[in-house]
Amino acid sequence: MRMIIPNDLNITIKQSRISRQISEQLKALIIQGNLRPGDKLPSERELAKGIGTGRLSVREGLRILETLGIVETRHGVNSGTYVSEIGIEKLTGKFSEVLGLSEHINIGMLYEARLEIGLVCLKFFIKRGDADDIKKMEKCLEDQEVLLKKGMPTRAKNIEFHQLIAKGSKNPILILVQNSVLEVIMQFLSAFENPDSYSEKFLEIDRQILECLKKKNLSGASRAMKNYVA
Repeated sequence: MRMIIPNDLNITIKQSRISRQISEQLKALIIQGNLRPGDKLPSERELAKGIGTGRLSVREGLRILETLGIVETRHGVNSGTYVSEIGIEKLTGKFSEVLGLSEHINIGMLYEARLEIGLVCLKFFIKRGDADDIKKMEKCLEDQEVLLKKGMPTRAKNIEFHQLIAKGSKNPILILVQNSVLEVIMQFLSAFENPDSYSEKFLEIDRQILECLKKKNLSGASRAMKNYVA
């Protein structure tokens, strides 16, 4: 555990919107690597003194970062404010919220993004995907088939299949963006159920994609994926 002293923070602020500027500059220090996951921030009093502002502004700035999941408050023996370990799951949740709340985004845009990002994921899956990735995708297709035979919804497993493709790309940015888009699509479609014919079609397309990935056939996998919007 490292303690960053106020003098090292080197924060300068304007008088307007002080708390927002404090949060932005602390966030910049984290992005630049001056503050790392697990680091304990100075106390509100120390921060206020080092920055030259009031504790209330500091408290509000930290609250903004905590809402974003960038810092966390711990209680107990090691109480204080710490830089969070921000994983893909947490980032995906935040990104999905932004996409879902935007009034300028419609389902057509989401499907368009899903396809284009998915095609890129296929390319890198072929380069970096391994036997374990293939095994998980095979299991996902088996689960889809079981659900389909029972007359149960398969959409969640279908989405999972494409999340596994993204995961196999081994690119955290592609994983984040694709998972976020897929989650918002799930939210958009949650009020509707796919007819069995649709579920059968999607399962067959997923089978084609997987067979092509096993053979490292990018063009074939890409053609199959484009059938989702055909």
